[in-house]
Amino acid sequence: MATRIYLDNNATTPVDPAVLEALLPFLKDAFGNASSSYALGQDAKRAVTNARQQVADMLEADSANEILFMSGGTETINYTLKGMAFLERARSQRTHIITTCVEHVAVLETCKYLTQTHGFHVTYVPVDSHGRVRVEEVVAAVTPATFLVSIMHANNEVGTLQPIAEVVQAVTKAQTERDLPRIWFHTDASQSIGKVPVSVRTMGVDFLTIAGHKLYAPKGIGALYMRRDVPALTPLVHGASHEMGKRAGTENVAFDVALGHACALIHSHLSDYASHMQRTKQLLLQEIQSVCADVKVTCRVNGPVQPELVLPNTLSIGFKNISAVKLLAYLEDQGICASAGSACHSHSCDDDAQEVKISYVLAAMSVPNEFALGTLRLSVGRTTSEQDVHAAVQAIGAGLVAQQTIH
Repeated sequence: MATRIYLDNNATTPVDPAVLEALLPFLKDAFGNASSSYALGQDAKRAVTNARQQVADMLEADSANEILFMSGGTETINYTLKGMAFLERARSQRTHIITTCVEHVAVLETCKYLTQTHGFHVTYVPVDSHGRVRVEEVVAAVTPATFLVSIMHANNEVGTLQPIAEVVQAVTKAQTERDLPRIWFHTDASQSIGKVPVSVRTMGVDFLTIAGHKLYAPKGIGALYMRRDVPALTPLVHGASHEMGKRAGTENVAFDVALGHACALIHSHLSDYASHMQRTKQLLLQEIQSVCADVKVTCRVNGPVQPELVLPNTLSIGFKNISAVKLLAYLEDQGICASAGSACHSHSCDDDAQEVKISYVLAAMSVPNEFALGTLRLSVGRTTSEQDVHAAVQAIGAGLVAQQTIH
């Protein structure tokens, strides 16, 4: 097989070598339990405290105590949505959540659970053709029963950035004008951290989700920013009083340290990371457009093209009347890792009669079927090189020609 070229950094990232170096001692000699009173345990406790501060610094949080370590982004979402739902129904009889139709499945499935099992109500605000929510439509969805607005910061499929600060300001203004109880705000920043600036101070949110494996830390670690004035929520995991009584379970010291170090790297080097990814993505787009012109295949970008409205690393591109599933299989044979905007219902797409499902994100954006079925998500990373781009585009061109030949 050819040398692997990884263009799926929105799915997961490799662990940064500096992050790996930071965590390894806590899997070896510094293996203490952070809840133990002797020196080995207290060293571990200090390491966790430092990691918590590193995450807080990156987010511009007021206090390290606003950072809760959890197992990943999915757990933080479940903790936030379920916790706020049960709290507000009990104390204010409010049962309404506002979110969007393009959220990560962790949000959508949690909302589905709350509606089907517990009788909550959810409004799914639509997006425009670029995948961006309209602030006025979020405000229009607010009712006296609304207690939570949960909108992702950046979409994982097309990279669209949402106007979180504007939504918070507009909904808060409506809340004040209508004399409504406080409405809480959650954003899933799993895809945006490490690519664009993320500040809870600027956004004004009460909860923010972090997933370690999206930002060059290991899988199995995440964090939740939870503003200090948020009331106590019912834990998902009961047991001892770890994580300030909010999440039971012995601290995963090594991975807490890893996430902290990854966030410290972002805090120091974000501008360099973002600039590299933006340049690399732009080169990727230009070369794909050039090869499409050569092989006479029409292509289009899904989502915004303005740099300020989209992640610097994410390119969702549709090839007209091309099967992305088959193109992806061809690229895999060439050692190239990427994702498609559609998927087969079975494990094989060799049979043209197989049913192919278009991504719900592309469907919500009203991307025409002839492009949606041919959409690739290409997400570059910190180490993606120009040589990687050249080789990947050459393979994409060959894959497009192969499908034309078959047809």
